[in-house]
Amino acid sequence: SKPASRCWSYQHNLIPTQLEQVIPLSSQPKIQLNDISLAFIREWLLVEPAEATVTPTEKNIDLLQEAMSTFYNQPPNYAKAEKLLTQTIEVWKDQPVDELAALYRIRADCFMALQQPSQAKDDYSRTIELLKGPGGDQADPNELPIAYLGRARAIRSSSNSAADQAAKDYQMSLRLSSREEWDTDRENEEDGAASNPYATWEWGTSLRNAGNFREAASIHEMAGKFFESIGDRARSVISQIDAGIDLAIATGNDDDGVLAKAIERSKGVESRDVALLQRVIAKEGEGRMALASVLWSNPSTRPDAENQLGEACLRLDQLEADSIIRAQRGEGRIGGQSLKFSIDDQPGAGLSCSRFKNQKFLSDTMKWPVSLQSKMLKLENLENQ
Repeated sequence: SKPASRCWSYQHNLIPTQLEQVIPLSSQPKIQLNDISLAFIREWLLVEPAEATVTPTEKNIDLLQEAMSTFYNQPPNYAKAEKLLTQTIEVWKDQPVDELAALYRIRADCFMALQQPSQAKDDYSRTIELLKGPGGDQADPNELPIAYLGRARAIRSSSNSAADQAAKDYQMSLRLSSREEWDTDRENEEDGAASNPYATWEWGTSLRNAGNFREAASIHEMAGKFFESIGDRARSVISQIDAGIDLAIATGNDDDGVLAKAIERSKGVESRDVALLQRVIAKEGEGRMALASVLWSNPSTRPDAENQLGEACLRLDQLEADSIIRAQRGEGRIGGQSLKFSIDDQPGAGLSCSRFKNQKFLSDTMKWPVSLQSKMLKLENLENQ
């Protein structure tokens, strides 16, 4: 039988920023890196004799141990870990498929930490190929959905043109993450989404970028529901406003009031996380801008459009003023660069009303489709249809 320690790789399935978005920090497994001993590595390598072509040498086991320790030590040395993992993969070709797949997946995580999403995508793809091939069924069942999630994030970090593939990978990851075997794929996807609303929001945003606006609205609404279920009202509101924006793009109006109602829910959101509150206000401003744009398309609702535009500019100007004051006091987060794929990577402080007049900003930063950009620019210029 397969030893329980073969599941060890899954306990380290994500780089820290990703792990925080899957389960709360308080419930993450507490792993002491000193426990990654030679004996522990040997236990992980216990396989049925027929599974391995060549027994790994002591030297190769030591290399594996060093690669793992370098990747997971705090602070990690990702550049060194990548080189060690590459060497380990080369000498592990004759070992069981599930072990080799895990090494490719861990190196992919390493490439993500090194902000090299293209290389990460290739390794996640190799992981998926191995896990779906002969011998892949011996892997921990969580490895395949983790690989799909990793590839989706790698794609989303590097190319908006492949949004459709990213959306499919998110969908498959959540479907395979279901805790129960349901009758339909959609039920399995919802079950998986319940345990990871972050990935669910990313799925919805990838669908929007791929031009599938109605489905994007449905998935963003799902993300909002599951954020709400874990008490995260701020991200729930962001997701619901995104669902409203998706529908406004799809229909060219807000006749059902989905977007307007979602915007109203932003009032009274509380959090100790200032940056998160700034993102809520920024999303409210974006939502009002989108709502004003579609209202302007109808001559009978242009007064409402002007009101929404005015309120959006007021809120965004307040946000900008507050961020300037905080910066002068030395407040605010100072962080290094990172790949952009999460709900927490959305614009916050610094988002101003005037920037919505810039088509490049609407396209590159806000990722608005051309149809909504056109409506926004007509509103800004007070053009008749």
